[in-house]
Order: sequence, then structure tokens, then C-alpha cells
Amino acid sequence: MHTRRDILGLAWPAVLDNLLHTLTVTVDMIMVGRLGASSLAAVGLGGQVIFIFQSVMIAVTAGTVALVARSIGEKDTVKAGKVLEQSLFFGALATFLGTPILSFFSGDILRIYQAEEDVLSIGSQYLGIAILSLAFMFICLANAQALRGAGDTRTPLGISSLINGTNVALNYIFIFGKLGFAPMGVRGAALGTVLAFILGSIVYAVLLWRRKLKIHVSLKEFFPDVSLFRKILNIGTPAALEQFVIQLGFLAFTVIITSFGTDSIAAHQIGLRIQSFSFMPGLGFAVAATALVGQNLGAKKPEEAEKSGWEACRLAILLMVGVGVFIFIFAADIAEVFVSEQSVIDKAVISIRILAFAEPAIAVHFTIAGALRGAGDTKWPLYASTAGLYGFRLPLAYFLGYTVGAGVVGAWIAMGIEYFVRSFFVSLRFKRGEWKTLEVF
Repeated sequence: MHTRRDILGLAWPAVLDNLLHTLTVTVDMIMVGRLGASSLAAVGLGGQVIFIFQSVMIAVTAGTVALVARSIGEKDTVKAGKVLEQSLFFGALATFLGTPILSFFSGDILRIYQAEEDVLSIGSQYLGIAILSLAFMFICLANAQALRGAGDTRTPLGISSLINGTNVALNYIFIFGKLGFAPMGVRGAALGTVLAFILGSIVYAVLLWRRKLKIHVSLKEFFPDVSLFRKILNIGTPAALEQFVIQLGFLAFTVIITSFGTDSIAAHQIGLRIQSFSFMPGLGFAVAATALVGQNLGAKKPEEAEKSGWEACRLAILLMVGVGVFIFIFAADIAEVFVSEQSVIDKAVISIRILAFAEPAIAVHFTIAGALRGAGDTKWPLYASTAGLYGFRLPLAYFLGYTVGAGVVGAWIAMGIEYFVRSFFVSLRFKRGEWKTLEVF
């Protein structure tokens, strides 16, 4: 197997997909930023709540990609299709039933952040609508992950491009009141997101119905298979718990950030948006590592699986360090695109430059954790994230921020240190090789 060629072939569409998504989020934040720092902070907090509720999606899609990849490695496309069928049925059912409840309590959920009252009020307007996208977001994510597990990263790229382009266009129209629409502000940003994911869901449904995808599903032969879905959840639940642990940790971390004022919240959101550009190679190569590790294990080639994981890691480090250097140098210029308040810009630049030093560790964590998930070993990424967040980031953020008196800068230093802890734990597990003998079916 030509490992590097295979990795690059899978990774570049995933990297481009992440680039388009990040650009979309960035453009959205720029548009929202024109409404003021309070709106920017509110949408950022609302987005973090959405991420928390995506845990149920991760529980299904992490298991889906691992089992589909293993099935493709075994050259059993029928089994791969069955995995996708069960994922779509049970996952979509859960999100459709849960969405109305979450939307009703959206305002109460936001109050956990203890932000200023105007931020909470605006955030509630945004979140009450944005939560309606969850079910359609799941349909798109489940299909995309299944296709990536099967080695097709180009189809998800195409559909994601449509979703992102639609999102930006509709947000511009709804936020600022174009084409005869009244200006809707942050509610317009939420509505544009919902409609974009509805469109993506329709496209995936049409392609599945016409059997145009690498994986086929059959409505005529479909029946709920609790046993298979349990296997999906056996792999996916630790991944979901990891995301839940991460988002709860982020919530606690954000509460610390909010204690330093609205400028710090806005700067934190800008810093994360800019920094996410340097994450894209890691996320793309993590997709490649997940697919190739799973497929090689299905084909009974564990040594090739290990080789593909380490090679993906090396390539991710190379690219992420380069991007990190670029955004370190031009941090101030990029931050000025988002807001005009100089106090926010100054703090955002500090955040970016601190995290730039953690880029190699972030690359290792992303790709090696992705490789472990491809093997169905989702528990160790959970352990690594728990240790990093609760053993290092949060205690250090409090200590440096309050005890030492470094404020929000101390919190950001703690965030950088935490990524090195995570990368150490997943690398240790991958090197030991116990994941090579895991049974997933």
C-alpha cells in the first residue's frame, strides 16, 4: 500500500472541507461582529451550547466511521450500508425528539455561563433558533462520516461546500436585511444555518435514494437492528463522552474567561476562530488516519494500520507548524478584520500567539486520536481529554488567572499546556499497540 499517497488522497478533501467550514464560521463571525462585541460574544456562547448537544451525534458517528471503515477493509459493502442505515434511523430519531425540548430551555441553558445580561439576552435569541438545526446537522454528519470511513472524502466536500455557501449567503441576507427581508441580526444568522443544513439533508437523501454514493442503503430491506446499533454505540459512546467532557470543560473554562469581561469573551472567540485555521491539517489528516487504520485492520494488516497513523501524524505536524507560524506573524492584521475595538484586538492577538506554540502537540493529538478511533479504541482519547482538561487546563487557568494575577492571558497559557498533555497520552496508547487486536463486530 502506498501509505503517503493514500493519506494525501484522503486528507486534502478533508482539509479543504475544514477550510471551507472555518471560512464560513469566520465570515459569519465577521458579519455578527458588525453588530457589536455583545452580539459576537453571544453567538460564540450559543455555538458552544450547540457543541455540547452534538455529543449524541458523536456517539453515533464515531461508531459509524469505525465500523464502516472496518467493513470496507473486509470488502463487505453490504455490512457498511447496514451500519449507515442504523446510524441514520436511531440518531435522527433521537435528535428530532430532543430538539423541541432543547429549544424551549435554551435561555436557561445559556445562564450557566454567567455572562452579562445583554449577552445572555442576545444569545437566547440566537440559540432558540440555531438548535433547530441539530437533527439536520446529524443527517449530514452521519452520511459524511460513513463516506469518509469508506474512503470517499470528496462527496462530503462537495455537499459541505453547498451547505457552507448557502449558509453564508442566507446569513448575509437575513442578518442585514437584503432582498426585501427585514434585518434580523443574530436571529438571521441562526436561521441561515438551519436552512443550509436542511438543504444538505435533502441532497444526501436524494443521492442515497438514487444509489449514487459509495455506500448503499435499502428502505425496502430496512429494519431496526438493536444489536448492530449497540455495537455502534459501544464504540461511539466513549467518543461522545469525550466530546461531552470537552464541552463541559470548555464551558467551565469559558466561565473563567467571562469573569474577565465582555472584551475577553469576544477576544477569546476571535482567537479560537483564527487559531482554527491552523487546526485544519490536523483534522484532515485525522480523517485519513481514521479511515486507513480501520480499513487496514479490516483487511488484517495491523502493521500497515500503524504505519498509516504515524505517517499521517508527521504530515500534520509539518503543515500545522507552517500555518501556525503564518498566523503568529499576521495575528494583528487578521484580528482587525473581526472587530474595530482595539482592546478586543489586543487580547485576541495574545491568545493566538500563545496557542501557536502548541501547534505540534495539537497535530499529534488530532491525528493519533483519529487513528485510535479508526481502530475502535475510543476510550483512550476520552482519558487523554479528561486528564488534560480537568487535571491541567482548568486548575492552571484558575491558578495563573487569579492566584498569579495573569488574568485572561494566564488562562490561555493553561490552554496551550493542556494540548501537550493530551498528545502524550494518545501517543503512548498508540505506540503500545493494544488497539490492533480490538474486536468491533
